[in-house]
Amino acid sequence: MAKYSRPMRMPSNEDRIYKMRMYENKIADNIQAVKSYNQLMRAAEFGEQHIKKREEREIESREEAIRQCREQNLEIRRAKLSALLEGEDQLLNDELKTNSMTLAERRAWLEARSRALKQKQNTEACQRDRYAQEMMDKAWRDNADDVRVQDSKLAVLRAVEGRKRQLEEAVARKIIEEEENRKLEGIMERELKIKEQALWAEVATKAAKRVEATDVLNEQMELLSKLRSEEQAAVKAEMAAMNMRWQQEEEALKRTQAERKCYLDARNKSIQATNQGLRCTRNGENDADKRFEAECAALTAAREAQEILQEKELKDAQKREAKQYANHLKAVAARLSADDSFRNAQFKAEEDAESAKREAGWKREEDQRQRLWNRVHEERQNQLREKDKTRFTGFA
Repeated sequence: MAKYSRPMRMPSNEDRIYKMRMYENKIADNIQAVKSYNQLMRAAEFGEQHIKKREEREIESREEAIRQCREQNLEIRRAKLSALLEGEDQLLNDELKTNSMTLAERRAWLEARSRALKQKQNTEACQRDRYAQEMMDKAWRDNADDVRVQDSKLAVLRAVEGRKRQLEEAVARKIIEEEENRKLEGIMERELKIKEQALWAEVATKAAKRVEATDVLNEQMELLSKLRSEEQAAVKAEMAAMNMRWQQEEEALKRTQAERKCYLDARNKSIQATNQGLRCTRNGENDADKRFEAECAALTAAREAQEILQEKELKDAQKREAKQYANHLKAVAARLSADDSFRNAQFKAEEDAESAKREAGWKREEDQRQRLWNRVHEERQNQLREKDKTRFTGFA
């Protein structure tokens, strides 16, 4: 039975030193906890500020993991397929070799193959024997008390050594984590600066592109306004020419009417004077003179009516020309709007052609991939058919 012994009380100085060390260790742990909490808070703030980018990176990482997994599966399938093909090729080569061998060569080949199989069987037997010997040794060590006690002591020593290594690894891992945290803080600060620089560069580029597009649009608007002003000036000049021609025609018509009126007035006056002179000498011709005057008045009225009709026709012609000119202006405006719509349709057609070209390129690449896959599949089927045909021929 073990004897109980009461532990000795530590001296006062050593007790004070122990308490001081415990206090210092506690302060160091608290400082480390505060630093860790500050670091976690800074990381949380950084993650909250860049949550969208983090989500994008997570999506990219998931896509990359899926792509790598897919590539690994593809590589595994390719390796299996290549191994299968190599085995089939080896089997086919062996069959072809055995079919074309002589009796001595076939005997030598069978001997070599039997030796290889015998060596493989010996290796497997050695492995089974070694495993059985290990199990027997383990059972003997478990049944022997001295050996079991020694093994337990060795296990305790290994556990102590393992715990020591774990503590050393924990300290080293803690140091590495601190270094990584410092590096992470530096990387986050650098990335933040780089993102800010890229953002400002992108804003400047967009502003420059916007200014350039605005300049191009302003130039196009200036050209369009210049073209419209030139058309308006041409229309105004044409209108002024037409007004001038109409005024000249009206003045010529007025002069012709005035001359005709003067001529008719002079003629009427001369006729009246003649009639007055003849009236004195020819009393018997009064009725004839009255009839002649009535005819002259009717002729004058008819001519005046004809002139009024000509003036009315001239005004109607001017109105028709003005209406035609208004229709011409409407047609010009419609043509301008049609040109604008044609330009918009042309731009849209170019965009549609570009998108159709891209879709055609994608479809062409997909068709090429499909043709390649069909060709590989067809070649594989041809190989399998040739192999089956060769196998059946060899058996025959």
